Amino acid sequence: MSLFDAAERLAALDRSGVVLDAARCLHSQDKYATCALCFELCPVGAIQVGRPPVLDAAACKSCMACLPACPVGAYQADDSVAHLMNCIPHLEGKPIDIICSLHPAPNTGVKPELTGLRVQGCLAVLGTGAYLALVALGLEQIILRCDACGACEWGCLRQRISDQVERANALLVAWNHPAEIACVERVGKPAERPLWEAKNPPLSRRDLFRMLGRQGQVALARAMEQHERQTGQFLGRDRLRLLSAVEHLPPAACADSLELSGFDFATLVISEACTACGVCARACPTGALCLEKNAEESEYRLIIDYRKCIGCELCMHVCAPAAISINHAPTFAEVFGKGAVILQEGELVKCDRCGTPIAKRAGVKLCPVCEYRRKNPFGSVLPPGLGQSRDVEHSSGKKNKKNTGKE
Repeated sequence: MSLFDAAERLAALDRSGVVLDAARCLHSQDKYATCALCFELCPVGAIQVGRPPVLDAAACKSCMACLPACPVGAYQADDSVAHLMNCIPHLEGKPIDIICSLHPAPNTGVKPELTGLRVQGCLAVLGTGAYLALVALGLEQIILRCDACGACEWGCLRQRISDQVERANALLVAWNHPAEIACVERVGKPAERPLWEAKNPPLSRRDLFRMLGRQGQVALARAMEQHERQTGQFLGRDRLRLLSAVEHLPPAACADSLELSGFDFATLVISEACTACGVCARACPTGALCLEKNAEESEYRLIIDYRKCIGCELCMHVCAPAAISINHAPTFAEVFGKGAVILQEGELVKCDRCGTPIAKRAGVKLCPVCEYRRKNPFGSVLPPGLGQSRDVEHSSGKKNKKNTGKE
């Protein structure tokens, strides 16, 4: 079998079906997770509410909007974003209009000088990170064709597309970047223009010679594509693409006051009640939190990379001394301007009973577990976040029974 035959057979394999890795879902890691992003946006009801949710593969129409929406990448499929980025070096910075796979008039666009690119699934598959990645690769004008959304079975995702574009434009303000990303609702006089399939762009001999002179841009596109596959962290693909794009954009120019409310970023504050148990770091699904100890286990540092924090509050739920508070509206400078941040640091001493290293505090000789067992030999304890969530859940259950007349 020749290499060309092998390539054709591999290309024929259909990996577009969406698959849910339930073990990766926040609901599988935190019983009291409140994330509802996926089943709130599914246009065909293929994602059923649950803890974790259930994907009905037979009902799924592969719009793939759930892929960038999931903050921990629990939904997996081959979208067109990596192929789209690989097309950009061929375009030499020329403006593009992007259409979904269901658009009824793919061969016409807004202007004849634009190149049309058709992606697999709905335009909501792109996400904020993809737009920033396209800008980092040299595009200065990106048009999203939403003129057919009203009659589309995925039409309820139209607002999702607008939100993604709005976030991308807000972030570009931080770099004072001139790039234009816009949604087009109506095409007055459709113009014929070239159409490329993102997965199979045309490649002439002339393009091959041009590519030799743009190897840096090609390598950048490949690096962005590989970044999301090699980290091994439970970060969603939209966040990974966003972080990769930020690495390749110039330093932000005017970002100090830009608030990231609604971007799923968060900052933490750790009080002096912290015992350095490290449970929060072990529970963090994205690896944003890290507890470092020296070789002698006499000193510690609790560090966070805010770029990886998704504000899921799992750390707060498992913190026994309730030492963590969360801000869901940080500024751009707080998230991207400082790198790794030391939340808490100090000396460690060993628990007099079990020998576990704990943060040194005046008058404290036992770790929280041993201290509780000393006072309550036959009791059990839950972290405040979990206990509070359980109380709320129990109260809700009583209300539901009351409303239905059942006891």
